[in-house]
Amino acid sequence: MDDDIVALLRERNQKSIELIAERYEKLIRYIAVTILGNSETEVEECINDVYLKIWTHGAEFDWEKASFRTWMKAITRNTALNYLRKICRRREMENVQGMEDTQEEDSLQAEYLDYTANPELGMIRKEEILALEHVLGELKKKERELILRRFYYLQSTRQIAEAMDMSENAVDSKISRLKRKIRKRYEKEVAK
Repeated sequence: MDDDIVALLRERNQKSIELIAERYEKLIRYIAVTILGNSETEVEECINDVYLKIWTHGAEFDWEKASFRTWMKAITRNTALNYLRKICRRREMENVQGMEDTQEEDSLQAEYLDYTANPELGMIRKEEILALEHVLGELKKKERELILRRFYYLQSTRQIAEAMDMSENAVDSKISRLKRKIRKRYEKEVAK
């Protein structure tokens, strides 16, 4: 579907960015807002950075690894998480009051460690990711969507409930049960 965009990116043709904006601006914005909140300045900077990264690395895109849409969503998500980390650091430096607002964001930072410094940790991380992908692949479609919305796109319970036509209590209890199920299955998978 996105062959035209990829071809234009490889030619370094600026029309590729116009096509991406035309097809995917809403999706890019949605991912950025979900992670960064409604801070228009950060969201706009993040979106611009996403376009720059796609432009810069477009020639490296590989159809065998993922679809263009999946690749672009990963770039958007990672860019937004980087902006979230910058926001947290800036808040810490400014000694902003209300630390309870940043506790969830700070815990996110701890989960995204840089494993490139230690190759052994990198290998372990890859094995863990493969095990988790296998476990997630065994879930039903709706269960997988719940998990991805909550832990990949970092959507709130309210956002998930609205998008999936569920009550907030139902979302919370389903995610809680799924976490236990995934943890149990994951531990078996890693132990193999």
